[in-house]
Amino acid sequence: MDNKKVKTGALIALGVLLAIICLQIILKLARTSTKVAESVTLVSEVQASAKEINETVVIQGIAEGDPQVKIYPAVSGKFERVQAREGSLVRKDDVLLYINRDIVGMDFQLAPIKSPVDGIVTRIYYSDKGASVTPQNPVAEVANPANIKVVLNTGEEEMLKVKNGMDASIKPVYGEGAPIKATVYSSTPFIDKDTLAGTIIIKGKNIDSEIKPGMSVEVTVYTAKRNAVMLPKSAVLMGDGKTYVYINDNGKAKRVDIEMGYMTEDETEVKSGLTENAMVITDGNFKLNDGMKVSTK
Repeated sequence: MDNKKVKTGALIALGVLLAIICLQIILKLARTSTKVAESVTLVSEVQASAKEINETVVIQGIAEGDPQVKIYPAVSGKFERVQAREGSLVRKDDVLLYINRDIVGMDFQLAPIKSPVDGIVTRIYYSDKGASVTPQNPVAEVANPANIKVVLNTGEEEMLKVKNGMDASIKPVYGEGAPIKATVYSSTPFIDKDTLAGTIIIKGKNIDSEIKPGMSVEVTVYTAKRNAVMLPKSAVLMGDGKTYVYINDNGKAKRVDIEMGYMTEDETEVKSGLTENAMVITDGNFKLNDGMKVSTK
């Protein structure tokens, strides 16, 4: 009988102990969830406001002199010798090379090939004496480096934005050369059906010889100046097929779906969905959900 009482008492004590442990676990979980619910995420934010932007089209191409001309011989014959080598400066009517007309039974003087413009010799197409020369193929090329021209082929989207007379700039792709001021000389209104591209010609004064003919260059055309709400790219998130930002709504995160527009290297235009002066979260936003408490750093 005593043994039964002892066992019963032990079981009761064990049950009470287990109940106490369970209660402590429940209370701890409750406290933890309360802390999570009350946690505050540190964020950075900016105020959404409109500012003036210069909308641009940027295209890469190859710089040419203006003019840059290929020179064709008037007669057939054989290449004799070079008078002005590649890289040398020439004046209009300076002799670039000589052709031997080499007609059997005839004694001709060497035919000089002259430069039609002032400039620099960018290419001599022949180097081997006796090579056959015909009027159908160029023998040399001369470019005027004081003026630069860039002929660009680009798609319909860019063509619709670029108009004659727009301001532009040209800068080297490689190296530290400063950009030169330029202008859109011509922009064709037609798109080639085979290439689905059109042609834009940019011209500029190369006063300090920053650009050399043959250089790879980046052309920036300034297509529009207007006011727009621009946000750092870090503020814009994507998911579920939508683009959105989080704003700080009285200390709580609020998701706002937006429509993007023009983009630069660092910023994105918000065309709709966001009111001016809203405080947009830029750092820490990827950790947020609607309703979470936020505090600025």
